[in-house]
Amino acid sequence: MKNFIKLILKFLRKSILRSSRERKLANILSHQIKLLKKTNRELNILDYGSGFEPEVIKLILKNLKNDYKKININCCDFYTRDQVKRLNKKFENKISFFHVDKLKLLKNKYDISICADVLHHVGVENLDNIEKILKFLNYNSKYVIIKDHYEHSKFSRQILRFMDFIGNYYNDVSIPKKYFTHEMVNNLIKRLNLKKYREINNYSYYSNFFLFFSNPKLHFILILKE
Repeated sequence: MKNFIKLILKFLRKSILRSSRERKLANILSHQIKLLKKTNRELNILDYGSGFEPEVIKLILKNLKNDYKKININCCDFYTRDQVKRLNKKFENKISFFHVDKLKLLKNKYDISICADVLHHVGVENLDNIEKILKFLNYNSKYVIIKDHYEHSKFSRQILRFMDFIGNYYNDVSIPKKYFTHEMVNNLIKRLNLKKYREINNYSYYSNFFLFFSNPKLHFILILKE
């Protein structure tokens, strides 16, 4: 029964949403990257928590490939060896994939690190792990771009949980019980002494056809500066 539900959810994601969210997210992130890093130069990107279907970073590479002399992209997540092998083969070494534990061994410095719809899966109830991730990314990157969700009420929380269920359950990704609030994010930035460079709110990633899901107030992009 569980596998059947996953097949249905995968079908819904692929046939109805048709990656519209990924395209819109990739477009806005690509635009921000060009504002942060001058074109016609080498660009180094880390996609932290890139996922098992890394469409967003694939589209970002496509959007930016003619704007920079060279683009180096590293993607990390809790991949198995087989998944790393499959992803590296699929992307023909244009993007490098590896397990997140290898990240500290590389000791790379990045122009921009992207953390898109990842931190709420780490768990906003346990901010210690989120703080460690942000400290690491901030230390190793000139800019950190965070895309995540705001909850404003119990109702909006359930909408976000349902969205996560449709988009992630079939990949065995845990569904959060809570999401960020404005106060939580502001306190987190202040506590870690991070520098907020820019915040982008009220941007819709879904068509109005999806009613409550298209509410732009549920999403935010935060850019932190080294």
